[in-house]
Amino acid sequence: MRTEEAGFVSTKVRVRQEHRILERRGMVGKVVGRYGGEEYVAVDVRFSDGRRRLFWPSDLEEIASPKTSSWRSVLDGESRAH
Repeated sequence: MRTEEAGFVSTKVRVRQEHRILERRGMVGKVVGRYGGEEYVAVDVRFSDGRRRLFWPSDLEEIASPKTSSWRSVLDGESRAH
């Protein structure tokens, strides 16, 4: 993991209600990694049952925590539509 990723790893997130896959809407998990470069970023989320999925940052919302500013910096860097 690169050092710039350390700020939002372990952030608790929820899959947005607008997510294209109905079964994933509202799921809660923890960020365990970030992949990609400047143009495309994917966030690796682990759920309580042990499953892991990749999401676009815009598919997720943070569950209130002290790390809000770190997570917001990832989302603010994403301006593309899916």
